[in-house]
Amino acid sequence: MAVFKLTLAVFFAVVPTALAAPTPPPFNWGSISSSEKLSWHKCYNDFQCTKLKVPLNYSSPISKANSASIAILRRQANVSSSSKEYKGPILFNPGGPGESGVDQVLRIGEQMSTILGEFDLVGFDPRGIARSTPKASYFNDVQRAAFTPLSGLSITNQTDEGVGRTWAGAQILGKLAGERGKGFLEHLTTPNTARDMRSILKAYGRDKLQYWGISYGSVLGSTYAAMFPDKVERMVIDGVADADDYFSGSGAIDLVDAEKVMESFYTGCAKAGPQNCPFHASDAATIRSNLEALYEKLRTQPVPVVTSDAIAIIDHAFVRVAVWTALHYPFDLFKPLSAGLAALAAGDGSIMFSVFGAPPAELFCDAKAHTDDYVFEGTFTLVCNDYVPFSNDINESKKALEEMAKVSQFADTWAQLRIGCSGWPKIPRNDFRGPWTGNTSHPILLIGNTADPATPMVSAKKMSSGFPNSVLLTQNSFGHTSMVEPSTCTYKVVREYFTTGALPAPGTICQPDFDTPFRPDDAAKQTRRALSVEDDQIREFASQLSANFAKRRHLSPLPIGL
Repeated sequence: MAVFKLTLAVFFAVVPTALAAPTPPPFNWGSISSSEKLSWHKCYNDFQCTKLKVPLNYSSPISKANSASIAILRRQANVSSSSKEYKGPILFNPGGPGESGVDQVLRIGEQMSTILGEFDLVGFDPRGIARSTPKASYFNDVQRAAFTPLSGLSITNQTDEGVGRTWAGAQILGKLAGERGKGFLEHLTTPNTARDMRSILKAYGRDKLQYWGISYGSVLGSTYAAMFPDKVERMVIDGVADADDYFSGSGAIDLVDAEKVMESFYTGCAKAGPQNCPFHASDAATIRSNLEALYEKLRTQPVPVVTSDAIAIIDHAFVRVAVWTALHYPFDLFKPLSAGLAALAAGDGSIMFSVFGAPPAELFCDAKAHTDDYVFEGTFTLVCNDYVPFSNDINESKKALEEMAKVSQFADTWAQLRIGCSGWPKIPRNDFRGPWTGNTSHPILLIGNTADPATPMVSAKKMSSGFPNSVLLTQNSFGHTSMVEPSTCTYKVVREYFTTGALPAPGTICQPDFDTPFRPDDAAKQTRRALSVEDDQIREFASQLSANFAKRRHLSPLPIGL
């Protein structure tokens, strides 16, 4: 279960205002109809949108009773599709499972297009997610607001009931999914999403896939490559999950490098000094002890926060999820995390809340105002349909947490998906379930960070071994996927691969552009690797891409995932 949970209730990434992508005007997706052809409509200023009708069940042709609608957005290449310079569409999946490809391309499409060149950059909402229908949504807004803080699905084993609260929330979720997902629930799976990508390509008039998938997107990509090995033109999978482990629902292997990333916070903070790491102490061991002491204090003495538009209680669970989130985005969050922890240790929770707290709730009179929003049920629907079925015996859930805890202290932030599927309704599971191997028509490029808290290098190496002639590129940085820290080297490799098909030499290691997440506030004084003028331009766009990528967040009960 290597890459899921890329969603987050308490993640509010802090990025420089100058790098923030402008908010595009709203677009009414209800104004366009779903069709078996790609009928593009201008949307969000510089983008085009469409809805593609596909079979809900691919064993039967499209009909009124057997159809799904996939929401698609593209940022067009700067040249006509008839130009010799045009290189076709690249489909992008940002992970999750259940992350909106439409939203992510809106956030980072400009930077990705500038770096990659004359491609159409295409984001889509996977079946059941956000704007794609039928939607995996089993609560009304009032029920969801009440369920989220009570369910135990954000972090496990944090109350007197222990695993029991998470297990109980899973029973409610499963019951409602079974009742309100009748007729479509079983068809919301990763193999069917891979088939949807084939449908998008065919509607585009293309035969082979160009694809960039991150985190859970690597599971989707490897599933496509295994199902359609002769239909791969280019494929980059970044933050690579072990597909066997993902479909088994185990998840323990995902955490094998989490402690390395945590250790990098301690050592980096000690080296940075108090000016650049406010939670500083003289050595890494003392910083670790101070954080552990703060955890324990918060179990019995949580810190209240009252602002002009919000109230909060910063407790043990809040900080555990905040730290786990920061491990995914060290470049953007290690320094703000250190400031929040230092203030919290002094009794002030305002910084932690401003950095990691959910934004204030917005109230709307229009009942359809949030129709297209992400809802957490989408993530659970994909993983619970993909996983092998689990017993709903609570003791089995306890054992699952215990096994995961043997690998990492962060089992409490990672086990909720496994336990959250314990009450899932029985559905047919006779679709593709591996093996994730194949002699693809063009070799795959895999990318892995030196230490990734959710998709470790060992998973990337295993998946590469299943696809002959694939190459694993290492980015020498910490965090979840290469996108979280700008590396001009990595983006040049990716651009060359998509443009010419050329792979880097086996064993290639790319360095990040910055030496430390604990960099000075003054950007002009940041330690930066010396680059040529051309590379410095790429670095600038890469920095913008990383900052905008880190802005992804969902108001869901999940901490972060694949």
